[in-house]
Amino acid sequence: MILFIALLRLSFLKTFQYRGYVFINLMSTCIQVFVQISLWLALFTANSVVQETTLNDMINYLALTGLLALTKLEGPGQLLSQRIINGSIAIDLIRPYKLKSCLLSQSIGENLARFLLFVFPVYTVVLAVFGLQLPASPLHTLVFFHAVLNGVIISFYYFYLVGMLPFWLQSTWYVRFVNYAAFTLFGGAFVPIWFYPEVLVKISYFLPFRYVTYEAVTFYLGRTSLVAMMGVLATQLVWIGILAALEAFVWKAAQKKIMIFGG
Repeated sequence: MILFIALLRLSFLKTFQYRGYVFINLMSTCIQVFVQISLWLALFTANSVVQETTLNDMINYLALTGLLALTKLEGPGQLLSQRIINGSIAIDLIRPYKLKSCLLSQSIGENLARFLLFVFPVYTVVLAVFGLQLPASPLHTLVFFHAVLNGVIISFYYFYLVGMLPFWLQSTWYVRFVNYAAFTLFGGAFVPIWFYPEVLVKISYFLPFRYVTYEAVTFYLGRTSLVAMMGVLATQLVWIGILAALEAFVWKAAQKKIMIFGG
């Protein structure tokens, strides 16, 4: 636990070291949000309601999705992938600590810093200008955060599983692009899935991406009933079980592969 907290703190403070990095990323976030809001303003100027969605709904969707974007724990998988590629994984496996916990703590520290520096200030201003929509009741709030927590776990196992691919693939540079496209399309990162053609909506139900943040946000906005959300929570638990089992199986196979290559 002490090592976990220490790594989290160091990773958090590391983000504040470079002022240029902070400034560029803050400006990048501002520009991205400005462009998205401008597009939605142009759309809703012509039609005040589009598929039972108002401008306020879309602004809140944009803000909530942006705020929850950093709950996607892709950092541990990326760090693991780098260690496999540069060979340091062999040393990590003989050190007296749990590699997964260390990578997780570093990722949480970095995400927390990025959230406080780039995400929270920008989207707080957006919600202050356009108005924050609140959940229907305390129970809805509790279910919302439960769904967010499940989404965090799903993203962690998914990205950690993907991070083990370098054990078998010589080049994985394209994997990040595939993941980005998958989360953008089937996770509703920029456009809500309820605007999609029916065929894409049906496909999204069989993939884990929509269960990371999209389902929680749609419930927050009142587009999913409390009863239906129980089914969503159950589906999230199923995905957690599947991904956790796959991660354990692949990690065990990867360790055998290292032992074989290492003699």
